[in-house]
Formats: sequence, structure tokens, C-alpha cells
Amino acid sequence: MSPSTIYLVTGANRERGIGFALVSLILSKHSDAFVYATVRDPSKPSRLDELKEKYPTRIAVVKWIATDVAVNRELAKEIEQRHGRVDTVIGNAAIIGGNNQIRDIKLSDMEEHFQVNVLSHIVLFQELYALLRKSSTPRFIPITSIAGSIGEPAIELDMANTAYASSKTTLNWITRKLHFENEWLVTFPLSPGGVDTDMFDYTRETDKTGVVANLVAKYGDFPKADTAAPLLLDIIDGSTREKDGGQFINLDGRRVPW
Repeated sequence: MSPSTIYLVTGANRERGIGFALVSLILSKHSDAFVYATVRDPSKPSRLDELKEKYPTRIAVVKWIATDVAVNRELAKEIEQRHGRVDTVIGNAAIIGGNNQIRDIKLSDMEEHFQVNVLSHIVLFQELYALLRKSSTPRFIPITSIAGSIGEPAIELDMANTAYASSKTTLNWITRKLHFENEWLVTFPLSPGGVDTDMFDYTRETDKTGVVANLVAKYGDFPKADTAAPLLLDIIDGSTREKDGGQFINLDGRRVPW
């Protein structure tokens, strides 16, 4: 029996990450789904190997390098040969680093963040365009961050997240523009909110002003990825162009100001 839904999830190899949690959840929740889980080097051991053993016919761990057009094209060819379409693309891969205020930010850090957090989604969409067009329920869902909102109070906080936040702002624009350019597609930027991942560890470790500590003290510890994943997947699986397309959506379903 052919799979009912073909998913692709980028950035799926971090054990505490949202990508891995989503892949694991999709496989356990949807018995007739197939998942392409992307990593930079499929030959390196990871917890995805456990999923391959548990679901040997329903997951492929595939090579993906953010803005490498040739690698993205090879991935598209593999999907074309195996399934002929892709239904749901979850662009989860991202980086955070070089935390500095604007006066101190290195241009190299800005460039790296825009390469991975923005341009990778453009390349991925371009190479998977034809496969998405073959789906009866095409979805292209970039994972963003409330840090990318210029209308949320978070922008006023004394956090030196210039490169990361501004790249997510641009990703939001790109995604909303995709919505208007492609009337056949369900696409929107989806924010998981604060999640206890390796990226959050970095944010906490580089917090020089105590903002993160104050947020944790006020709201409590951030949820684990496997707690956030079911909420994210429910939004993704239940999304429609009419209800969700072109919106900036948070984990709790709230519409976030741009």
C-alpha cells in the first residue's frame, strides 16, 4: 500500500531537537505516512537509526545541505523516483550563534544566519516545487520564531540576538510572499515558542543581561521538544489555505503580529 502522506523534515538529527521529535511523532501517529528526515551526513550515527530499525519501510534518512543546490536537487530526484510527490515539507533546520547587538555584530555571522535560516528555504522550495504541485494537499511550513516578530514585545528585550531574529523576520516575509504567489499551496511560518533544545541552551549561556533567566523565573522551564511536537503537528496536519495560509502562527494557535 502506498503511503497516504509523504513528509519531509529538515534538521532532524538533534536528539533534543524539534525536527527529531516531529519525525518520531509522525511515524508513531500516522501508520501510513512516509518521512524523509534530512541530515548533513547520513552515515553518522544518530537516534534516527533507532527509527529506521523500528520503521524500516517508512523512513529515509537523506543528505541535505542548506543552500547546496546540487544536494537539494539530488534529494528531489530521490523523492521523485520513490514516491513521485511530496505532501508536507517542514523546514525546521536553523542555526543560532554570534549573539551580539547590532553595533558589534559580525557581517559573517549575519551572512551565515541568512544562508541557513532564509536562503535554504528558498532553495528547498524551488527544488521541491514540482513535487509539491503533484500533491493533492501540498504544505510548505517553515519553522520560525517569535523573535522574528517586529510587533511582539520580545523585540524590546535586551537580547543580543540580532543575526538569528532578523533572519527569522526575513523568513516570515518570504513565507507570506509564497502564500500570495502560490494559490495552490498551504504555507505559513510556524513558531514553536520557547522550547528546551540545544539552541535554547546557547541562548541561555550567552545571555549577558539576565533576560532569559527572568523569563524562566516568570514562566517556568520551557517545554521539551517532544511536548511541543504534538501541538505543532496538529496545526500542520489540520492546516488549510483558507484558515491558516499566510498567517504567522504560534504553537498555541495564536496569530502573531508581524
